[in-house]
Amino acid sequence: MGLNLYTVIERLKSKRKIFVSEADFQLELAWNIRELYPEAQIRLEFCPDFAPSMRVDILVLMDDRWIPIELKYKTKAYWKVIDGELFSLKNHAAQDLGRYDYLRDLQRLEYLKENAPLFEEGYTVFLTNDQSYTKNPRDPDCAYKEFALGDGATKTGVMRWGERASAGTMKYREEPISLKGAYNINWQPFSNLDDSSAGSFFILVNRVK
Repeated sequence: MGLNLYTVIERLKSKRKIFVSEADFQLELAWNIRELYPEAQIRLEFCPDFAPSMRVDILVLMDDRWIPIELKYKTKAYWKVIDGELFSLKNHAAQDLGRYDYLRDLQRLEYLKENAPLFEEGYTVFLTNDQSYTKNPRDPDCAYKEFALGDGATKTGVMRWGERASAGTMKYREEPISLKGAYNINWQPFSNLDDSSAGSFFILVNRVK
């Protein structure tokens, strides 16, 4: 039996509504995978031998097959005490870069699919309380329009920065994103902590197979 990441996420939702950081999210997701699939082996920050500069957030090893998972946790500033624990989230901003980086994660998994003989399937996961990620850009000519992750979009083919993108924005991200597969953008509710603008979390999951 293979990994059902959607089942894992449903279990995680029942246990944790918010995370202090991406590393916290990474650890909790890996922990829940291990609890649901005790036969699986888990590796964090895995480096494939054929790509020494790559770090895979979570690699699940099942039946001698690879299931890599890449994560993004992008937040708006938010302060909440839950069961006596203070969660003080940073304001990450730079949403244009967050969009690019999520699509680059998909591109990385497609690269693993082509180059790792043990590749079974892979997942990208984006968790955020910044609802701007879930919406289409107000300006149809904005610099990141081809990287937009508005709910209902489909991402495929070659995507580039618009002409209005500055050199500073594109620094270390100059290259286009190229996806061979087609990926539907379908945001789902993850948790609701209050009615503030940053009090609800949404999750996006895409599968590379």
